[in-house]
Order: sequence, then structure tokens, then C-alpha cells
Amino acid sequence: MLLLGSAMLAPAACHAQAKCPWINEATAQGIVGGAVTATVKVSEHGSGICNFSRRQGAAVHELRISVNFMTDIPKQFPIYLAQCPPKSTPLRAVGNEAVTFSNQGQAEQYAEIVVGRVRDQAFVVSVSSSVKDDPSMTPESRREKANLVAEQIAGILF
Repeated sequence: MLLLGSAMLAPAACHAQAKCPWINEATAQGIVGGAVTATVKVSEHGSGICNFSRRQGAAVHELRISVNFMTDIPKQFPIYLAQCPPKSTPLRAVGNEAVTFSNQGQAEQYAEIVVGRVRDQAFVVSVSSSVKDDPSMTPESRREKANLVAEQIAGILF
């Protein structure tokens, strides 16, 4: 009888947290270097944002993924690309028209960003640190991590 009562209470004790449809929490932890705080806002249609952050001393490390459906690709996708500097580096084999660039010091974030699309879905991946010369999250490591996450996102969106 006690087991039956415990089994009936178990669902009430377990609360599911919102899950990011494009990356799991364990992978996000590997990207930012440890336990994360996750904020997920995804619509029923599949557009949305997943944000994973971790405070490490004075630094805040963050992985941000945004995916949005476009109804008019030739009009809408250039709006996403407009946030990229003119000489952004093209990424081969990562969705369609993907580019990567550095965003150094705007809004006190030092980030490596990938902007791309898969069919009618635009995606933006950002890996950032709040500290300029962060030895645990160098620009090179941020770039590598952003590119790896972008590959994963593009693969899932296909």
C-alpha cells in the first residue's frame, strides 16, 4: 500500500522543465564549461530562443540559439545577415548561406556568432563571455564551439 501511495505521488513531485529542441543541456554544459542556467522560449510552431548561461568567477559564459521560420526568404534572410560585418567568413556545409563573425565588446559581450538558414528557417548561434581576455573562453575556442553548435543546429533543422 505504501508503494502504491508513493507511485501516485511521484508524478506530482517531478516537474519537467522546458527543453530546447535543438540542443540538450549536457551539450550546452560542454560548450559553456559547466552547469548552466537554461531559459527556453519556443513557440508551438518551433520558432524560439534557447539561452544557456554559466557564471564562472567574474565571467558569464553564454550559449544562445535562436531559430525562426521565414515566410519570404529573399526578403527576410537578409535582415539576419545585416547583423554580420561585410567580411564575415562563410561556413561551408553548415546549412545554407551560413557565415561566422566576431562581436567584440558590444553590450559587454565578447562573442563568436554564426548566422545561417536551413530551408525556411533562419538560425543564429552565439557563444560569448562577458570578459574580454577570458582564458577559459578564448575567441578561438568560442569560434570553434559556435561552429560546432551551428553544425548541430543545421543538421537538426534539415
